[in-house]
Amino acid sequence: MSKLPYGDPSHGQTAEELESYYRNVKEGDLAATRSAQHGRLEIKITTVSEIKPEIGRVYLTDDVVWTGAAFCMKSGKSWYAPSGQSTLVIPTEEVQAWAKAYPRGTSDWSPG
Repeated sequence: MSKLPYGDPSHGQTAEELESYYRNVKEGDLAATRSAQHGRLEIKITTVSEIKPEIGRVYLTDDVVWTGAAFCMKSGKSWYAPSGQSTLVIPTEEVQAWAKAYPRGTSDWSPG
């Protein structure tokens, strides 16, 4: 992971870790989304509002611009815009701290 002040704190999270986290969440648990485009990184912390493990879907309390609030547990991709720039990430302490430090995101970041 990058040591740069604006480095992506979710860099290095694996697909297996992501699926494991979101397959085990309950309503009200923390969730995080990562949106990156045009050199801008934004991470938002929210909560899980609903889960549908039988179809592999998790819903968030807060919508993500352009992609809505439904995400795939396995890939972390938006259910409605799977090729979009927003995905789920695991809300680790580092991810939460970054989101708090940069609530509007930043345009000066390094992917790792």
